[in-house]
Amino acid sequence: MYLADLAHHDLNALVTLHALLDSRSVTRAAERLNLSQPAVSRTLSRLRQALNDPLFVRTHRGLKPTARAEALGPPLARLLEELGALLAPPEFDPASTTRRFQLATSDYGMHAFLVPQWQTLKQQAPHLRLDIQGYSGSIEQKLDEGGPELALCVPGDRVPASVHGREIGSDHFVCVMRKDHPLAGRPEEEFALDAFLAADHQLISMGGDDRGAVDLALAKHGLKRRVSLRQPHFLASFSATQQSDLLLCVPGCLAASILDHWPLALRRLPIEVAPFSYWLIWHERFHGDAGHSWLRQTLFEGLQTQYQALSQRLQMA
Repeated sequence: MYLADLAHHDLNALVTLHALLDSRSVTRAAERLNLSQPAVSRTLSRLRQALNDPLFVRTHRGLKPTARAEALGPPLARLLEELGALLAPPEFDPASTTRRFQLATSDYGMHAFLVPQWQTLKQQAPHLRLDIQGYSGSIEQKLDEGGPELALCVPGDRVPASVHGREIGSDHFVCVMRKDHPLAGRPEEEFALDAFLAADHQLISMGGDDRGAVDLALAKHGLKRRVSLRQPHFLASFSATQQSDLLLCVPGCLAASILDHWPLALRRLPIEVAPFSYWLIWHERFHGDAGHSWLRQTLFEGLQTQYQALSQRLQMA
C-alpha cells in the first residue's frame, strides 16, 4: 500500500480496533480510550466500511471478533507497540552510551576550559567519545551549515536564528611577559601606554588577520603597536613569550590557566579593550536530542565552575 492510499484511512481508528479486540466491549473500550460510547461505535462503523468486514458480532457474552478481526489482532498489536516506541520521548543513559559527540573550540578553549571537564564526563559516561575540532572563521555559520554539534567559543555579531546558546561568563584582555622582562620589574602604575607601544608584541591570529582586539582599540586613538610575531596557536605563544622580550595580550582566563605552567608576569593593559563573553552554542537540530541535552548541561555546569575559578585566580594574580 502506498502512502497516498494510507492517507485515505483514519489510522487512529486502529487504536480503537485494538481496544475492542482486547476488551470485547464498546463500553470498556470507550473507558480505556477516554472516549464516549457513540464515538467508539462510529469509529467501528468506519472500520467495517473500510475493511469490508463486520469485524465483530454481538453475543450474550459481548462482542465476538470475526475471523478477519482475529487475524488482524497480532500484527496490529505489534504495529502499535512499535509506533508507541517510535513516538515515545528518546531516552539517554550516560552510563551505557558509546555515542561520539563533536565539539569545536580552540586550543585555548580546550586547555583552559574543557580539559578539566574530561574526568567528570568519563565518570558519568565511561564509554563516551568526544571529537574536538578546531575552527576558523564563523563557527556559528559552520553549525548552521551542518558542522560540529556543539562549540565553545566567543560568538560573533551575527548569530543565525537556528543557533542556540548559553553564556558562561565574560572576560577581558591582559598582558603577559616573561618574569625577568625589563617591564616586569616596573610597578603596575608604571606600565604605561608609551612603554607598551615601544615594546615588541606577539599577535595570535587564528584566521590570519593582521589586527586583533587590542590593535582595533589602539586604532580608535590613532595608535599602533609593533607586532613582530604573528601565529595562530595560543599555547605555543606562551613558550615564545617566555623565551623572548615579546609582550603577549591574551584573555584573562587563559592567562590564569597557564600561570602554573610558565613563569610569566601579568599586567593590566594600559588601554581599554572591550570585554567579551564565552558561550556554549549548538544548532537547532540538536536542541531536543536527549544525549545532546545531557552533554550540554553537564558541560555547562563544569564550564561555569571552571570560569569562576579562573576569574578568581586572575583577580589574585
